[in-house]
Amino acid sequence: MKISTRLSAMALGFGVCIQAQAGHDTLYQVSTIDALLAGVYEPVAQIGELMRHGDFGLGTFEALDGEAILFEGRIYQAGSDGVVRQMPPNAGTPFMTVTHFDQDLALTPPTEQSYADFQSWLEAALPSRNIAYAIRVVGQFAQVRYRSVPRQSQPYPPLLEASKSQTFFEQQDIRGTLVGFWCPAFTKGINVPGFHLHFLSDDRRHAGHLLDFTLTQGQVVLDLTNDWRVELPMEPSFLDANLEADRSEALHRVEQGKSDE
Repeated sequence: MKISTRLSAMALGFGVCIQAQAGHDTLYQVSTIDALLAGVYEPVAQIGELMRHGDFGLGTFEALDGEAILFEGRIYQAGSDGVVRQMPPNAGTPFMTVTHFDQDLALTPPTEQSYADFQSWLEAALPSRNIAYAIRVVGQFAQVRYRSVPRQSQPYPPLLEASKSQTFFEQQDIRGTLVGFWCPAFTKGINVPGFHLHFLSDDRRHAGHLLDFTLTQGQVVLDLTNDWRVELPMEPSFLDANLEADRSEALHRVEQGKSDE
């Protein structure tokens, strides 16, 4: 990976570790976030296929059945019933993004940060807003709030409608890991611009799509990504979907857990 002058300067303060393994700076994705928003929940790939392209990532499962978390080469389902399950390689997914996580940049966030403060702090520290970052945050949380959406039945509703039946969870004084990505604004319609993170507790008993937290202490590790591969499905559900509308507002509401507004 070529590192800019700005990143080289930041390395003096943050201790950049460059990984030169071939193909490891690729973000690999199946389908698009707008297709998911439109209700395209049919499986377009199996988890085992995706794991050939990465050991770290997130997405969802066939029929929107819970939140998917790929961490340290294992795939977890955060179900709407609150149960975290390790899933088999043949589990299907309609949308998922993965990468081989290699540490490029390590940061120590301020203590007692809310999620909103954390986002502002980390965005100000990014070397560039024009590339994607895989984000891993390991820490102790005074509180963490997250959600999961239950399995849907055909005919599949749009994601905003489906999320009205989401289940919210909150844990106190818990240690865990945030897994996810920060994507540039120009990825709108393809992926989630800005932050998209899932939570996974150290004991693997609690997990879901992150909504809020108070971070007592922790460490942030970033993997800079300068290559992006998107596999577009050839299934009729994707090919026939109307993906021309601007779904930015629907995405914002879904990501914030505010489907009833």
